[in-house]
Amino acid sequence: MLLDLTLRREMSRNFGGAFTVLFTVVITLMLIRILGQASDGQASPQDVFLLIGLTALSYLQIVITLSLFLAVLLTFTRMWLGSEMTIWRTTGVGRLRLMVSVLRFSWPILLLIAALTLFAWPWANQQSTALRIRFEQRSDISRVAPGQFRESASGKRVFFIDKGAQAGGVAHDIFIRDDTSGQTVLITARSAQVQRIDGQPFLVLSNGNRYAHTPGQANYTITSFDSLDMRLDATTGLSNVADNKTGPVNWLTQPNRNVPTEYLFNPAIPNWLGELSWRLGVPLSAALLALMALPLASGSVRTGRAGSLISAILVYLIYFNLLNVLQGWISEGRVGFTSGFLLVHGGAVLFLLLLLMRGNGWLHRLWPGRARSGAHA
Repeated sequence: MLLDLTLRREMSRNFGGAFTVLFTVVITLMLIRILGQASDGQASPQDVFLLIGLTALSYLQIVITLSLFLAVLLTFTRMWLGSEMTIWRTTGVGRLRLMVSVLRFSWPILLLIAALTLFAWPWANQQSTALRIRFEQRSDISRVAPGQFRESASGKRVFFIDKGAQAGGVAHDIFIRDDTSGQTVLITARSAQVQRIDGQPFLVLSNGNRYAHTPGQANYTITSFDSLDMRLDATTGLSNVADNKTGPVNWLTQPNRNVPTEYLFNPAIPNWLGELSWRLGVPLSAALLALMALPLASGSVRTGRAGSLISAILVYLIYFNLLNVLQGWISEGRVGFTSGFLLVHGGAVLFLLLLLMRGNGWLHRLWPGRARSGAHA
């Protein structure tokens, strides 16, 4: 039909434009954040682009949801402002017919949002966590960049290397502050090298001095050494994920966002139910927001394009904040999964019906006194 073809073309064009702008903004923000983490020693510089890709994949469903909402809103806003919608309505095209057209355009996008939320979201989070844990599990000396002060994995040691490791893995001009023994220990050495002694990683320091002091006391110990062995930190965490092992994973020890969706259907774990409510709520909210954009666009006749866009963005922000609030409530046990899910999304359906009733003048027929007072005003 001509109406479906016209709407599909314009919504596709608006969807592509909105997605390009929003995705560019997200990628830019992720790039700035992850580069900052890499410069602070919280992420490996070699994994920057991989982390950006995984982070972008994690939030792609949110970008697509907003792009779909804006595509429908901008399309019908233009049609209302250009009086094109008035012409279609005089030919007998009603709100229900337009909603069907919107759903015909949206259903492939909604399926993509569901797949991204239910499957790509936990997978991308698992991979990001694995990369970060592998980076944290490096030895202390490998975390240090020449010319920068860096903390160890435990946070109780501070390293400074003037010259980075060269041939043979030997670093030069080392400074270490160590608080692991209850004393404040300062160590300087001309060179250092990581070696494994009895299967454990040690930092072997050569030609240096050790200054030990107990805070609050006047005891200082100064020791010169030709060689000093210092055991390096080892962190523990999601080692089976970080090392890509195929053994069973204890999902209870991992963040909720990493847990595969099929494991979340467990009423005994409120945190998982909270995460499940968010994952199921994202594609459902995308469908309801796409339908809400239709009556919201009709307000542009009175408020103009800017007013319609502002009110629509407020509706979007409120809805998505409610999804996050619902997740927290279910995780804390304040509300049940079913009752909370129906409360938020049932309220969204009711709001959609009110918008449609307002557009068709049903509210004035339900409350004629309000209609008369509005006419006298």
